[in-house]
Amino acid sequence: MRLFSHSPDWLTPDISLVIFLPALLFEGSLKIQLRQLKESLLPICLLATVGVLAATLISGFALHWVLGIPLLISLIFGAIVSATDPISVLAIFKHMAVDKRLTIIVEGESLFNDGTAVVLYGILVGAVASSHLGVLAGARDFIVNVVGGAAVGVLFGYACSRLMQKIDDPEIEITLTTILAYGSYLLAQSLHLSGVIATVAAGLMIGNFGVRTGMSWRTRVALWSFWEYASFLKFDLVICFKYGAQHS
Repeated sequence: MRLFSHSPDWLTPDISLVIFLPALLFEGSLKIQLRQLKESLLPICLLATVGVLAATLISGFALHWVLGIPLLISLIFGAIVSATDPISVLAIFKHMAVDKRLTIIVEGESLFNDGTAVVLYGILVGAVASSHLGVLAGARDFIVNVVGGAAVGVLFGYACSRLMQKIDDPEIEITLTTILAYGSYLLAQSLHLSGVIATVAAGLMIGNFGVRTGMSWRTRVALWSFWEYASFLKFDLVICFKYGAQHS
C-alpha cells in the first residue's frame, strides 16, 4: 500500500509522543477513582517506582554482562522496556472474576510507571551525554520531575474543573478536556518536568472532581464516549505506523 511505502518525515519520536501519549494517559486516568487509588496507593507506588527501577537495573546489567554493551547504554534499554502495558491483562480481567483491587493496582501502576520510565530515561540519556551519572543528582531530578509534573496536572485540572462548572455544553467541555490533556503535557515538558505525570494528574482531577462537580449526566456520557474512542483510534494509529515503518 502506498500509505506504508515510507515512514512520514514528520513522524519523529518526539511528535509521536506528543500526538499519541497524552490521549492514552488521560483516558486511562479518567476511569480511576481516587478512593480506590488511595486504598491501593502503597503497592501502586512501589511497583511504579521501585519496580520500574529494579526492572531497569536488572535488564541493564544483564545486557551489559551478556553482550558487553556500555553500562549506561544498557540501562537506557532497561528503562525503555521496564514500563509494561497491561492492555491484554486488563482485557482478561474483564472476563474473569478478578478482585477489583487487583485490577486497580494493575491499571494504576500502568499509568504511573510510564512517568517513572520516561523520567528515568531522560536522566540516563543526560548521563550518556555528559559521560557521568550522579546518583544524588539523578534522584533529585527524578523527584523534581515527578512532583513538579503532578503539581502542574493538579493545578490545571482543578482550574479546568472550576471553569466547567460555569458551562453546560458537552462539545465545549470535551474541548476543554482535550486542551487540558495536551496542554498539561506540553507545559510540563516545557518546564522540564514530567509531562506524563502531569497528564495523569490532570485526568484524575477531571475524573474525580470535574465530573462530579461540573458536568451534567449527558456531558459525562459524551465525555466517556469521546475519550474511549480517542484512545482506541490513537492505539490503532500507533500500530499502523509501526507496521508501516517495519515494511517500508
